[in-house]
Amino acid sequence: MSRSRLAPVAARTVGVVAGVVGVLVPIAGAVIARRAAALYETPDVVPAPGLEPVSVGGLPGWIRPGGDGTTWAVFLPGLGSHPLRHQDVADAFIARGDTVLFASHSARHPARRHGFGLREEDEALAWLRFAAARGATEVVLLGWSFGASLWLRLLAGPLPVRVRSVVLTGPLSDWDATVAHGAGGGLIGRAAAAVMRWTLRVPGLARLAGQDRPVRLGLPEVAGPAPSLLVVHGDADRTVPLDSSRALVASWPGTARLHVVAGATHGGERDTNPTGWLDAVALAV
Repeated sequence: MSRSRLAPVAARTVGVVAGVVGVLVPIAGAVIARRAAALYETPDVVPAPGLEPVSVGGLPGWIRPGGDGTTWAVFLPGLGSHPLRHQDVADAFIARGDTVLFASHSARHPARRHGFGLREEDEALAWLRFAAARGATEVVLLGWSFGASLWLRLLAGPLPVRVRSVVLTGPLSDWDATVAHGAGGGLIGRAAAAVMRWTLRVPGLARLAGQDRPVRLGLPEVAGPAPSLLVVHGDADRTVPLDSSRALVASWPGTARLHVVAGATHGGERDTNPTGWLDAVALAV
């Protein structure tokens, strides 16, 4: 076959391939995004004696008064985790004179999926307003994984209370890095993250991915002077890469420290070494 005849065939082939890619890439991005946003049922937790149930915007929370009521320790859980997942540390903060608040967000069963922090950010802010209305003037923010990302979003703007210090455990501070890490890293992982990021930014495709509005995955930059930061992260975390916490600490516009827990998987940093976690936190807050 002559070159003149091959050219139209090649052009049609390229067109077909481009069309297939144009269909498959958005579908792949939507599938990745839906999987990344999926929520699964977790065991319930019975509140310890002394915890008072409260509610903000229909979301459950629990408080335990301490000190003069002006300094609070506010906890936010990770995706699908119960707000009282770490309630046994309450005594340590009460002993310091803090009122303890175990707050929650809507990224928990029976919800089907989360909003990558966009809608949950407002929920976290509502809890700080609740604390301020109850007399809080200063807070310590403690967050795990997704809950940590919500505190990072809020710290980029004005808040109703002064933040004394921040403690983030296994923080989900970089969605691109986390998705790439979960997909096995390397070129394939980075491609998966890029496709998901692009899909979520397109209105129609964002809805296909289960989001009610377009999503930009980057967290807002925290400007200085920022409160002191402690990041606790396990070196066996297969969900959120340890390198993202290293980058967060390195770029923090204030005092920041990284505490690495040997052998800890995602969400298990305190379970692996409860005393070590509490000792590190005590020095930070």
